[in-house]
Amino acid sequence: MGETQAYIFDFDGTLGTIPVDWEGVKEGLRNVTGEDEFKQIFARLGEIIAKDPKLARPTFKVLDEFEEAAAPSARLYEGTVGLLSRLSTSTKVSIVTFQGAHTCSLMLERFGLKQYVLKYFTREDSIDRAEQIRFALSAMKVQKASSMFVGDRLNDLEAAKKVGVPFTMIRTHGEDPEGDVPVYHSVTEFAASFL
Repeated sequence: MGETQAYIFDFDGTLGTIPVDWEGVKEGLRNVTGEDEFKQIFARLGEIIAKDPKLARPTFKVLDEFEEAAAPSARLYEGTVGLLSRLSTSTKVSIVTFQGAHTCSLMLERFGLKQYVLKYFTREDSIDRAEQIRFALSAMKVQKASSMFVGDRLNDLEAAKKVGVPFTMIRTHGEDPEGDVPVYHSVTEFAASFL
């Protein structure tokens, strides 16, 4: 990992957790959109907003309300501050998240992470993870090959493949993916790989 010049991290599920009531979110989104299927919330929202851009504001408002309710219970995973602090001394660090800009800013401020993060991209920038990664690469002015995207979900892995950026998984839940993907089971385990 010595050649990596920039790290792009997903936030929720990778560096910390925001216990949003996702069933409540789905119900709120059904009420706003009239759509029933929200198994993968952000992928589905992307489809809905592409068809009717006017639905972006009311659907994001639903998400904002549930995130604000969950924010006081949010927590960082052990080792996150130390990891970002250490990485930021020699590499560039960005965050991509499907959280809203207000919630993301609040979390970075509350947990003292803002000083380590060059840029962050939220759902207001894009609800397509691959596009968020491209934004981060452009903002940091780095090449794909010298960057690393770190996430916790299979859709993060798929987005990394789509963009062509190296990927590492911090898998805090569920089964490990198949194939040649570096997987760590905690932030501290990932951080230890740099020693």
